[in-house]
Amino acid sequence: MENQEYYKMYQQENEFWWYKILHNIVKQFILKSFPKGDLKIFDAGCGTGRMIEVLQPFGDVSGLDFSTEAVSFSKERGLKNIYQGDINTWEFKENSYDVIISLDVLYHESIIDEKIILKRMYNGLKDNGILILNLPAFNHLKREHDICVQTKKRFTRKPTNKTLKQLNFKILKSTYRIPLLYFVILALKLKRKIVKPKTTQSDLNMIAKPINGFFTFLGALENKYISKIGSLPLGSSLFIVAKKMSDDV
Repeated sequence: MENQEYYKMYQQENEFWWYKILHNIVKQFILKSFPKGDLKIFDAGCGTGRMIEVLQPFGDVSGLDFSTEAVSFSKERGLKNIYQGDINTWEFKENSYDVIISLDVLYHESIIDEKIILKRMYNGLKDNGILILNLPAFNHLKREHDICVQTKKRFTRKPTNKTLKQLNFKILKSTYRIPLLYFVILALKLKRKIVKPKTTQSDLNMIAKPINGFFTFLGALENKYISKIGSLPLGSSLFIVAKKMSDDV
């Protein structure tokens, strides 16, 4: 990710609707699996640290990011146990974590082999621990934003589920998120074929408070549906919760 994107993230993560609803659904699924808390959690690709900040009440939360700038922003939040390192080579201590999170990381052009990373995450989880992934969905949604955040590929549900099952994960939830944004992106791509943009920029730009509030409200409803009722067939993101089964199951 380009350095200016980390600055935007740090400035906007607390209030921007996209981050708020993502952090909210992560919390919901952690609570579903571990209602009592006192957990050991690792955020693999923690960016500027807002997710770790949100999860502090759950227990011991640590994180990793490749970017020294991102790590610096995380430390500005007063967070400890934030490491600078490469997820391609990071060795998770075996059977150590109740929860490992990786939010919009495995899509990046620096990722060499996501299967190797996922296997290491599996090894790092305790029995019955959970892995929570959020990934950009559908290659046909690639646009200027993907250039700015250095996207190598976007993901779809079936092959990603298959990979996780091959690694002995049990899929607890696999769903697309934010279907409205899926159609907005398609419409914008069509528009930009007609009117070429003058500059390439990411989608990390704050919007008017009423619009931000509206999307936050819609996202809260969607999160409730996903966590309590079902899954969505389309969306701009793929969200997966997978469990490491204990040896005696």
